[in-house]
Amino acid sequence: MRKTEMKYMLGLKMRAFPNHKQKKIIKKNTDASRFVYNQLLANSYTDSAIHRNKLDKKYPIPKYTVRFNRIKKCFIVHQNWRYNKKGTLITKSTKRKTGLDRITADKYPWLGDKDLDSLTAYNAQINYQSAWKTFRQVHDAGVPKFKRKSASKQSYSTNCQYVGLDKKHGEVPNLFNGTVRFLKQNPHGYCHIKLPKLGKIKVYLSKELPKAKEIRIARVTISVHSSGEYYISMLIKSNDPLASLYPKTGSALGYDLNIKNFLIDTNGNEVANPKYYRRMRDKLAKEQRILSRRCRRAKKTKHKLSECKNYQKQKLKVAQLYRRIYRQRNAFLHNLSTALIKNHDLVVGENLKSRNMLKNHALAMSISDVGWRTFIGMLEYKAPLHGKTFVLVNPAYTTQTCYDCKFVMGKKGTKKLTLQMREWDCPNCNAHHIRDYNAAKNILGKGYMALKIPDYEYKFS
Repeated sequence: MRKTEMKYMLGLKMRAFPNHKQKKIIKKNTDASRFVYNQLLANSYTDSAIHRNKLDKKYPIPKYTVRFNRIKKCFIVHQNWRYNKKGTLITKSTKRKTGLDRITADKYPWLGDKDLDSLTAYNAQINYQSAWKTFRQVHDAGVPKFKRKSASKQSYSTNCQYVGLDKKHGEVPNLFNGTVRFLKQNPHGYCHIKLPKLGKIKVYLSKELPKAKEIRIARVTISVHSSGEYYISMLIKSNDPLASLYPKTGSALGYDLNIKNFLIDTNGNEVANPKYYRRMRDKLAKEQRILSRRCRRAKKTKHKLSECKNYQKQKLKVAQLYRRIYRQRNAFLHNLSTALIKNHDLVVGENLKSRNMLKNHALAMSISDVGWRTFIGMLEYKAPLHGKTFVLVNPAYTTQTCYDCKFVMGKKGTKKLTLQMREWDCPNCNAHHIRDYNAAKNILGKGYMALKIPDYEYKFS
């Protein structure tokens, strides 16, 4: 069965430990992928009507020729198109060169390097097309942007191909017989993977591989971060479920995200905000001051930063600190999201717009530090993967509404609750509320309404 027909997908990310030679090959491929993507993007801007004359000079349209036809006894205008044996026009020849046809090894000889993966340019083109498709559908993040050489993450993609399988004897694609494959059955911990051009590369696998009758490795991305860490990400496809279903617990949970505590749920449990960035801020500021001094010293002596070893060492140290904060936050969010999905059949959260909230400069750093949007994304993909339900609801008035009598603060001459008011009394029914706990119960009520559960008597007005 083709991988495009398989309905179950799973992402697998591993830390890689390439040797010196493999690092050079990865560098060549990431540079090639970035160059092809940027060239495609540059050509797409050149194709506009404003730059038409510039495009005609670089990729000219075939010229017209005038020939005398002896049979018809007249001059006929011919185009320099190619025709087949039947005399019909070849469609492809009528088109100007586009896409990867413009970016050839003849024009850019270094793209013919033997260390470059043959599928690097093809996957760069897919990423370019996907970027424009997303822009046309969403119109949120702006037009696709050029990839910078100084970006904190560089990557390239390849594909696993299954060639030479003995189908007569029932050999089917799996994780151990493609061009990208694991070299050890049932690996766990440190093991090795075979990759095109890179050969045998050491990786760390943090969990067991999924087991299925027919399973394919689709796309593989090799990435390197500014901290010097290498990762291999795989997209695995199968017709069988790739993750185990968690047992049903019969419980539902609503949660409210906040800055003081990371969240509070309808059971009254509070999860403390770890504040990883704030804890590391002083140490990070110290290392960044050293980096700034070395940068000024290099410019004063008119040296290139790429040639200054002390600057590059300090730059790596700062990048490793940022990466450490990211790993700590990511581990915290993964553990918490997995615990919520595992212990509850229904989880309801509020659909927060972090981008709008970041406009408040007094709270921007705290909101960025907690990683709310990352947490919501984890719940969104983990719930269906393990047979649970996750619902996002509109957060409007969940904080301002009394859970007992549904009175909304700010109406009938009352004032809205401010961020400083962590506890309040309802002026309508005199019920005492803890701000975030009350909001969590309202969020769960909205989740029941969204699912239209008939046997639940909650009515949210």
